[in-house]
Amino acid sequence: MLQQSICYGCSEKCVLSVDKRGNEIIVIGNKCYKGIEYGKDSINNKGILTTLVRAKGGKPAKVVPVKSTAPIDKDLWLECSKALSRIYVSLPIKIGDVVCKNILNTGVDIICTKNTEKL
Repeated sequence: MLQQSICYGCSEKCVLSVDKRGNEIIVIGNKCYKGIEYGKDSINNKGILTTLVRAKGGKPAKVVPVKSTAPIDKDLWLECSKALSRIYVSLPIKIGDVVCKNILNTGVDIICTKNTEKL
């Protein structure tokens, strides 16, 4: 099963060809090691979840951007989004601050991706 995708692991944006033969995954077209991992995750239906969570205490910033620290199975993205929709973060918050630890018992944390100050 040959699958093509664009790698967003670095700034190169390589076009990857990923093939799964039994237990072996072959990635072609990557220019760095991140492309191999990105290709393996894409064929295994995993990816980095990026979304927004609501913030308390900020007039211009009512939401804060967040992402997962590791790839999550895409079948769990909807459930993760539902869980994160019930979370409010207090401002100020910094890049790398953990918003949700071990979401849905996946072993993956959700972290903030933008410094947001309280006004």
